[in-house]
Amino acid sequence: METRVREAMAIARGSYGRCCGGADFFAAFYARFFELRPEAKPLFANTAFERQHKLLRHAIGLLLNFPGQPEGEPNILARVAERHSRRELGIDASHYPPFLESLIDTVRRFDPEFTPAVEAAWRATLAPGFAYMQSKY
Repeated sequence: METRVREAMAIARGSYGRCCGGADFFAAFYARFFELRPEAKPLFANTAFERQHKLLRHAIGLLLNFPGQPEGEPNILARVAERHSRRELGIDASHYPPFLESLIDTVRRFDPEFTPAVEAAWRATLAPGFAYMQSKY
């Protein structure tokens, strides 16, 4: 793995650790996501958000670790990708950009050390996982 990839992952994971210290991080993320993508809200109509927050916490952790994983299948995102594919939840590619922007906006609010470099690290680290998820739709 390239040094710049390792460094970006470390910065993004450090930022995520700081964000997870905020009690309302995941609730704030969903509030922002529903602002940016209101048509997604009905997909969560029967959702137990306490459980969903735990699932999201885990999924973001997987996305932040994905660039460091060996190539090939299965991988750490395979089950999450399958769950979000047309075969299960049907989360198409149009949901990913507002998801990313909602996440970045929420990180900006909750990470006291947020900078443009931290944002760039998040975007660089998440990009391979998002591309993988979309490829498995």
